[in-house]
Amino acid sequence: MNVRRRMCRRGSITVFLAVVFACFITVSAVLFAAAKSAAGRSMADASLQLAGRSVLSEYDTRLLSDYGLLAFRGDEARIEDAIGYYADASLAPKDPLYLLFRSGGARTVAQNERCENISVNLKEYSLLDLDNFEAQIRSAALSNVAGNLLGGGDGGNGGGAAESEGRTLRSSAVIASLPSNGFQGPLFPSLGDLSDIPAMDDVMQEGTALFAASEYALSVFGSRVDGAKEDHFFSNEIEYLIAGKHSDSANYNSIKLRLTAMRFALNNAALLADSRKTATITEIALAAAAVSAETLYEPIYWGIVEAWASAETRNDILLLEHGEKVALIKTPAQWATQNPKEIWEGWTSDSPVYAANPSGQAYRDYLRIMLYILDRETKYLRMMDLMQINLKGTYRGDFLMREHYVGFRFSCTVDGDGYAYTEEY
Repeated sequence: MNVRRRMCRRGSITVFLAVVFACFITVSAVLFAAAKSAAGRSMADASLQLAGRSVLSEYDTRLLSDYGLLAFRGDEARIEDAIGYYADASLAPKDPLYLLFRSGGARTVAQNERCENISVNLKEYSLLDLDNFEAQIRSAALSNVAGNLLGGGDGGNGGGAAESEGRTLRSSAVIASLPSNGFQGPLFPSLGDLSDIPAMDDVMQEGTALFAASEYALSVFGSRVDGAKEDHFFSNEIEYLIAGKHSDSANYNSIKLRLTAMRFALNNAALLADSRKTATITEIALAAAAVSAETLYEPIYWGIVEAWASAETRNDILLLEHGEKVALIKTPAQWATQNPKEIWEGWTSDSPVYAANPSGQAYRDYLRIMLYILDRETKYLRMMDLMQINLKGTYRGDFLMREHYVGFRFSCTVDGDGYAYTEEY
């Protein structure tokens, strides 16, 4: 009886231990599977993030070195292939040597998982998008890329106008591929819609961005007085940003017309504000009217004003072309043509008459004013034009700004789990 009880107890303990061991094995298997799954997801996540950053690392080196812009060339299919290649190198490497080198000599077991159903979206990340382009320009300007890497700076007043008429862009294929091709934007910001006035913070933010872009352009691109940048197609690049013509001479002629109109209006105002000059004009007009007829006094008076202002204006343009300064708002000492002989020289001579006080703004400063008030879209599209033209000529004949991107979104599945990422500079 005791023997039978003893055997029953032993049998019960054996059954109990077997049940406990089975539960332990089951729990261990579940925990092992969960740990394996978590490790697999962690490895997949790390591999996919690395794959996305590897695509970003394929940025265009010349676009960065010449202009300080970070962007890569590609399309959705090409990037999908690249992500699959980079991710599978970590998730399912096939080369045994890779397994050795990956851990410093200790063999590791590959996950044997693959990145599948890869989908890439480049929408909203094109370098042609004005917001993306502006962000890259601001980054380059704030990091002082334009001033240091690109050899920028104020450039001084220059040594006078360029000797030649420069170049003309004649290739219809190149013109048709320009980012600004077909765009006919306004030269100056529109003031028509006063009902949609932005908040002051927005105005300040936009003004800061436009100022940074203008200073960046003045550092990166050349002008008629400063001279051409090395390996750049146009000499008058800042003039191109403002005028948008396809030749150096046409761009400068357009700037010259604008300068003439600006200086004539300012000279008229300065002349009428100078009591000595208006007294001289009155004296001459009265003498002429006495000889002819009193009714001619007004036409003679205003004729003298216009003639004197136009002579001073032509002289201003000559001064700017020779690298000299012309005050935006002139004082009597900054006025060059003071007597009939100098007024005549201002009309006819190819050598400028110099003011007693030759202070003021240089040609580059007037370009800065025009560039700053140029509307945002025109400015950025023409900056892209110049970058594309220059890189086509010196770097890669098939270079196109529209093929470059500053980021992308992608999603894929690994071992049935979905992953989604956004990668950008």
